[in-house]
Amino acid sequence: MAEETIRLNRDFLGKEYHSGPQLIEPDSIRKYALATNEKNPRYLSTKSDADLVPPPLYPVVFLPGILDQLVNDAEQMQLDILRVVHAEHQMVWKDRFRVGDQVYTTAKIVNIEKRGTNEILDLQIQCKREDVIAMEMNYRLLVRGKKKEGEEKPSKESFASEKGVVLVNQKSTVTADQGLRYAEASGDHNPIHKSDEIAQSVGLPRAILHGLCTMALASQAIVDGLLKGDPTRMKSMSVRFSQPVLLNQTLTTEVYDRGESKEGLKVVHFETKDEKGVPVLVLGTAEFIE
Repeated sequence: MAEETIRLNRDFLGKEYHSGPQLIEPDSIRKYALATNEKNPRYLSTKSDADLVPPPLYPVVFLPGILDQLVNDAEQMQLDILRVVHAEHQMVWKDRFRVGDQVYTTAKIVNIEKRGTNEILDLQIQCKREDVIAMEMNYRLLVRGKKKEGEEKPSKESFASEKGVVLVNQKSTVTADQGLRYAEASGDHNPIHKSDEIAQSVGLPRAILHGLCTMALASQAIVDGLLKGDPTRMKSMSVRFSQPVLLNQTLTTEVYDRGESKEGLKVVHFETKDEKGVPVLVLGTAEFIE
């Protein structure tokens, strides 16, 4: 029996999707913060809504409107949504988001390529407040091909890299209901994050945590451990999602010193492992103002 490979429709290369305006409301900021187990009072204060600061990963709440449009194109694109996993994500903060902002989001399909039996799809995303680009993201999706029955799994890719001085070692608890809470706060209701049955139907062991929730948990090690709780100092963050994260476990994020960028920003690398010591976030890099 031949391998069941997939091939996305290349006619969609260059297509753009638009959504918004989306209003940043105080309750939305608090809801996202609580869904990612935040305790930072900058995200949760009830004294003044105007003083609330969104958590670093909060802008991902602008993505569901874009992704819904991608889902609408799925049949013509030959995209099996249930076989899609988030492979890599990069965020670049250009300006601050504030309560009351009206945000417009644009995404463009900039790359589709074959990787073995899998396909890669890259989205380039901008979030604007009026004419100001406040956030840029690169969002890589991997569409998992189907293997032959009895086919051996490929050996795991090695992500070993040089590690500097350890700056932070922080544990995060993934609760049994984390996927449900994050789905409600982020707007990402992909059923592989909410239903064991559906997740298992596409080859996953059971429901898995959203990759962006794992990234949000890792960001806390940097903001709380190195930035004195001030997320506005963060300028960029990128990760590769190397393994699915199962619910109801403890993750450990370790942050390493990597010196300074050419622009004078502090650079750190980080890696997150599950409670078995398996890396789930790799090649993590963040830049921030010291």
